[in-house]
Amino acid sequence: MVLSLAIDLGTTNLKVGLVNESGEIISIRSVAVPVKSNQKGEAEHDPEELKKLILGLCKELLVGDTKNQVAYIVSSTYQFGLMLLDAHKKPLTGITLLSDIRSQKTFDAFLESYSAFDIYAQTGCPLISPYVLARLFYFSTQEKDLFKKAQYFSDSKSFLFNWLTGEFTTDMSTAAASQAYNITNGTWDDTLLGHIGLEGKQFPEIKDGTSYLSSLQEDIRTELGLKQGVKVLLGVYDGAALAIGSGALQKGVGIMNVGTSAMLRVAGQIPAFDQDDNKRIQPYALNKQLFLNGGALNNAALPINWLRNSLFDVDLHDEAMLNLGTTAPLICLPYLTSERDSKTGPYASGVFFGLRQYHSKTDMARSVLEGVAYSMRYIFDALKENQLLITELRMGGGGTNIKPWVQIFANIMGLPIHIPSGDELGIVGSAMLAFAAEDKDKNINTIGSHGLGNNMTIYPDAAAVEVHHQRYQFFKKLRETLGPLYKEHAALANHPS
Repeated sequence: MVLSLAIDLGTTNLKVGLVNESGEIISIRSVAVPVKSNQKGEAEHDPEELKKLILGLCKELLVGDTKNQVAYIVSSTYQFGLMLLDAHKKPLTGITLLSDIRSQKTFDAFLESYSAFDIYAQTGCPLISPYVLARLFYFSTQEKDLFKKAQYFSDSKSFLFNWLTGEFTTDMSTAAASQAYNITNGTWDDTLLGHIGLEGKQFPEIKDGTSYLSSLQEDIRTELGLKQGVKVLLGVYDGAALAIGSGALQKGVGIMNVGTSAMLRVAGQIPAFDQDDNKRIQPYALNKQLFLNGGALNNAALPINWLRNSLFDVDLHDEAMLNLGTTAPLICLPYLTSERDSKTGPYASGVFFGLRQYHSKTDMARSVLEGVAYSMRYIFDALKENQLLITELRMGGGGTNIKPWVQIFANIMGLPIHIPSGDELGIVGSAMLAFAAEDKDKNINTIGSHGLGNNMTIYPDAAAVEVHHQRYQFFKKLRETLGPLYKEHAALANHPS
């Protein structure tokens, strides 16, 4: 038996799995990843801690003859990560996470400084603060001494690949979410980086993560007891790995991943740009022939977890979550950490609208679940308006475990939602990529399809679809009306009384 060892580095959890050539997970381990926060707004992973955790999980998995069966190692990692390195490529910082909001402090200055550039046209990334370019601007203006010491700049993917192989390399899908990757040329954009005194050569070399292989470093091979000749596939970002594992790289198939954050994307042969000024679509390159076009939410399970941890606990599996009621609905804009479109997104915050004394904790929890789904509908509409038609929706991520929430998504999107059978499809997708990397007869568009088995399908309720359609129109109007007020509200922090 030939196995692939797949590493899934998420912002919350780290998972490592052993997968065979049929796409079956032989064994898997996971652990929560500590988040470092030494100052307000900071959220980073410690790279040395990550190495220890990965080695620990690998050693738990690699027992008996499995050590001799591993032929490939591959990783999927989160986007938006930034780590500053010194002249010897040693870390000066941790790796930033999506929840790191320090760049919000300098976002207005960032917009003013880059006003002469069309960042969206050059990179496909709208003007929001979590992107790497905006974070680099923060360090260049707020932590100048640290920025001057930095000679190289890494991300979550290049950190792992460099550790495993010794090569300072990242993949297209991770670079594409940096706001510094030129989507037309497929290289680092020296005009954008040069504006803050940087050059593309200070960043990892960009390779095709679906096919680029290198050799595992000898010290790691020895420590894990693996056979000689193990190859390391660069791999893709976590959302793309899920799309591959779900068989969702086919025409018209939309993939939703609902976890702490969420995404809705559809594969295409060319990058797609939102013709609306709001820039709701981001085209992420998987390789030169394939793009995942769509949008994402910073806030999915995140506001639900906040509600349950900071206010009150509530049973999300209660069928009462589907109760539409007869009064004016409680509407939630669940944007605790801003959002990703150019107008509302950078300054957005959370809102409960229409709150009355008769509303219960169940009503509030339901409004959060609905608010996330309405926000996903906002992305769905953007795709449709830009001729990116979705005829089938597949859903993965931890959100699929909350069955009323899946039903809410189906009712609000107005389409059946297929939940592929099997667990950890991101792990499977990465592993199948590794097996396909040296097989010219395999097509990455379909490599994840054959092992899915039977899907569970949640169908929309026709009566609920109509009610939610009307409520979504109000949600959209409320969101867009509040757009300028969000910015005005954010500015109040600069004028304490």
